[in-house]
Amino acid sequence: MLNISTSHRTMEYEKCHLFHPDASRPAKRRRIHPRGLHASWPIRRHAYREAWRAHHDQITSTLNHINSATVSDISQFLLEAHQLSHHSRIPTCLVLGGPHATLQNQITQQLAKLDSRHGPRLFASLSPASSTNLKATLKNLIQSATARVDGIQDEDDELATTQTKGRKLLNYDLQILADFAHERNVGQVVVAFEGTEAFDSALLSELIEILASWRDRIPFVCLFNVATSVDFLQQRLSTAAVKCLDGRLFDVAPSAEVVEQVFSIVTDPSSLLWLGPNLAGMTLERQSDYIQSIDTLVDAVQYAYMSCYYANALSIFLIPNITIKTIPTDHFQALRTLKSFRNHAQEMLQDQQTEQLRNLLDSDEALLSFAQQKIDEGRQNLVQMMIAIDVIRTIQTSLPNVTASSRSNLYVQAMAGTLDESALLRSLLLSVRKAPSDTSIALMRSLVNLNIPKTRLTECKTITTELEQLLQDQTPGAQPLRSADDVKNSTLRTTVVAQKVELSKQKSSLSKQDAAYTALLRRLSDLLERYFDETFIPISQLPFHEIFIYDSKSPHREVLTPRPRHAIERALATPHDYLDCDCCAPDQTNDAALSATQPATAVLYQLYLESGNLINACDLWLAFSAVMGEELEEEMRMALFQRGLAELRFLGLVKGTRKRVDHIAKVAWKGL
Repeated sequence: MLNISTSHRTMEYEKCHLFHPDASRPAKRRRIHPRGLHASWPIRRHAYREAWRAHHDQITSTLNHINSATVSDISQFLLEAHQLSHHSRIPTCLVLGGPHATLQNQITQQLAKLDSRHGPRLFASLSPASSTNLKATLKNLIQSATARVDGIQDEDDELATTQTKGRKLLNYDLQILADFAHERNVGQVVVAFEGTEAFDSALLSELIEILASWRDRIPFVCLFNVATSVDFLQQRLSTAAVKCLDGRLFDVAPSAEVVEQVFSIVTDPSSLLWLGPNLAGMTLERQSDYIQSIDTLVDAVQYAYMSCYYANALSIFLIPNITIKTIPTDHFQALRTLKSFRNHAQEMLQDQQTEQLRNLLDSDEALLSFAQQKIDEGRQNLVQMMIAIDVIRTIQTSLPNVTASSRSNLYVQAMAGTLDESALLRSLLLSVRKAPSDTSIALMRSLVNLNIPKTRLTECKTITTELEQLLQDQTPGAQPLRSADDVKNSTLRTTVVAQKVELSKQKSSLSKQDAAYTALLRRLSDLLERYFDETFIPISQLPFHEIFIYDSKSPHREVLTPRPRHAIERALATPHDYLDCDCCAPDQTNDAALSATQPATAVLYQLYLESGNLINACDLWLAFSAVMGEELEEEMRMALFQRGLAELRFLGLVKGTRKRVDHIAKVAWKGL
């Protein structure tokens, strides 16, 4: 007892207590080696990094190159604006990005990397979500601007935001930023507004006026991302705020064009992994429906690569030049269970190739060689499919009054098997048959330059040569040759039969050259039709397509488009589905029966669903107490009731109301 009291008195006056743990060596843990299909996990992880690194470098280079001209113009504008630092107006960059564009993060990052001749630049980014009022906006502006200088974190910046020269300044006082810029000889403070249209008009106008009043002490420069138009932005601002800005308009690449260029990199012929139609269509649809940056699309593609290599053990066969010693044996057994391989095995049986099939079933080495060959052939089929898509786009751009389809949409249709014999191809081939000679000759010359199969290319060159010879024999200065399928070479004939008027088409008389030209166009149309039929084959017919084509939507839907509210409502309504305990299991007679063994929050939520817009707190307590029963003491029931009610309020389901103090108001309803 004496030692304990002495130790207690010592602890009362000590600032800290040193804890000396037992220095004995902990028990050795047994190392667990991966088994089964998981044994190839380290190899697949390395393969994923190598496969994605190639795409990531190309995407980064493309994004930096897309808006390089815009970044150069903005940088030149910033250098010129520094000479007008004494001017009361704020130099403003109006970046016109279109209706589907957010603030180009790449532009801001590239501007931050460029050197300034007049001292370092500070970049501050403001978003509408964090700019609820003027004080919060100024606070975020100061924190964002003083966070980094020239990309290097300053550990003493926190002191500058709280105290300057012995004076205590509020965290939204721009004097903090003025002293910070003066001490570090800052040349400019660039304020970038993300989603300009989402800012409150009065708040944005007042903020601009305040920044203009500090222009003589802080060299502010504004960077607005305009998604609508400059006129609309000017209408939203006050007259005084407009007079404070000295703006210049800059155009950036449209969001759709950036998406197409990134998608072209993903579908490069050297790609080891291709996106399936369902996954690609869902990703592109989300990108067009929601206002998202291009980084979201890049993240979605990267997550697809990660999901395939991490979750699919057979992705090990995507590794180039992999040997049989590297692949575990059970991976070959999984390879033989693929649906595409079973279908191919049935075709081999029908073709009386029993010996080859038995060799594939018995020999892993033969199966590896066969799988690598079929995977390479499948990739080549996809490459030819992309070339055929380029042929379609070339035809569309060569024909007048024909809108060119995006490469990504044609890719989704081709992979889904809906492009072959579609209305788009039928109307396109009909337009080819109706084209005049001056249009068709340019079209044929463009097709010859494409990398189409050699046999089809030879036929196309032959048709082009014959058409050029036909045009040389034409009289100089004559009209272009017309096809018999052209509407202009048809006339309507009206006849009256039994007091009824009937209309019929009658072909005009064609010259010898027009007839020869019509035959050439029909040969070209038939050639293109056969080429499309051979190229646009269903991907399900490709052996081992499950390996080199990833088309699973569920991981992307849960990660990139989550439904947190649905999950919360389901967890509160049926807690047994998540807890998986016997005490919360629903009754066989009534699935929605309340039980005292369920969590208190779940019980309150189910009572909450049965209530109206206003809930009497006393009635809710009585109902909750009746469900919990008399087995628990009243103090425990009250504690559970208050905690559950606080959690419902935290989730945003209820709130207090001033109309009735003893009531709570329902904020959200189930299923919205």
